[in-house]
Amino acid sequence: MANENKYKEWFKLDNAAKIFPEVSNTKETNTFRVQIALTEQVDPDILQTALDQILIRYPMFKVRLKTGIFWRYFDVNTAPCFVEPLPNQVCGPLSPKENNGYLFKVYYRHNLIAIEIFHSLADGGGAYMFLKSLIYEYLHQKGYPVMPDNMILTTDSLPTIEEYEDAYQAYYDPKNRKHVPEKKAFGIKGTPINDNYIGLISGTVSTKQVLALARDAKATVTEYLASLVMYAIYTEIIKHREHLEYNAKPVKIFVPVNLRNHFPSKSLRNFSNFVKTEMVMNREGITFEEILELSKQQFAHGLKKSELIRKMSENVAFEKNIFLRLTPFHLKKYAMKIGYAVMGLSLNTMSFTNIGRIGFPDSMKPYIDNVSAAVYSGKFNTLNCAIASYEDKFKITFTRSIIETNIERAFFRELRARGLEIEIESNFVEEYQ
Repeated sequence: MANENKYKEWFKLDNAAKIFPEVSNTKETNTFRVQIALTEQVDPDILQTALDQILIRYPMFKVRLKTGIFWRYFDVNTAPCFVEPLPNQVCGPLSPKENNGYLFKVYYRHNLIAIEIFHSLADGGGAYMFLKSLIYEYLHQKGYPVMPDNMILTTDSLPTIEEYEDAYQAYYDPKNRKHVPEKKAFGIKGTPINDNYIGLISGTVSTKQVLALARDAKATVTEYLASLVMYAIYTEIIKHREHLEYNAKPVKIFVPVNLRNHFPSKSLRNFSNFVKTEMVMNREGITFEEILELSKQQFAHGLKKSELIRKMSENVAFEKNIFLRLTPFHLKKYAMKIGYAVMGLSLNTMSFTNIGRIGFPDSMKPYIDNVSAAVYSGKFNTLNCAIASYEDKFKITFTRSIIETNIERAFFRELRARGLEIEIESNFVEEYQ
């Protein structure tokens, strides 16, 4: 119990979390959204009660960011955390000063409950665990006969030390941390959206149809759809301009990987890395099938356990560098800013996040309509995509910081041409510019 109390009072940022506070601003917010649509209107008062209760179960979310001599750290936050109506801005900047120090916000609108969260606090896997617990507590507070069935963390259980774990440190291998140089990526350019707003276009398709499409191509859903996005980038931006020197930069699609699926970790903090598919597209006649075959090869290599450990260990080794560790934080943060500005965002064209299939106990299913996710887009990575599914509703959500929507249109057009029925939603930001 003494160990549990120690962890509840303060703890270090995990390896992935350290960079985000130093490189975030109003344009690069490093926030993301996970949301669940219910089959009924949300009662904000009951949602507030549910949040108050569930934060007791998730003390690793009930924190504020503090600055130490050598690193930032999380300290317990005793201030209240309030639910708010969902704003029009998607994945906007999250100011702890305006949020009682919290690094996430809980929103509601009509039948929707959403969380926008700063990436230092958790990744998509940890955020969805928290949101599922919040939804469960909300339904429980409403008096509905829901049961967790070992799928939901509830207030009936206590937090464990494993949930606080910096899993990167746990699975770091100092013998497998070779640095592999990266080339700068092709960037999607366009007309910036005013006031740092983000455009959102989401398509809902049948999960069964998407799975069948990928199976027919002997690919995973992630491989298939990430390749289709890359093909849309080629046909809409590059195809008729192969002569441009800029097109010699590889188009890189970065795909976050939930490392909990590869290592036995119960951490609710960040524990993800990435695989990527990349291709130089400065020639004519590139086909979707060619891109898909290359993607399958690159994903197979990137998902090897040794390669996942190498990427993880490379980052941890940097943190463990004795000179960096002994450097005072006020100097260290500038070094991180400069390094990130020089290489960080320029290494990928866009991110393609697969949250995966979100499961619920049978007792909760009558109250759940769909799930989805969204990732911020910024100055360089002007377009990103996130996918998530529940039952037969598969949501594909593009976010962008530019007005142009030609890539999203081309992507959904390709899906329609393959026989999929699509229901499109948009926040129509481009119409108000």
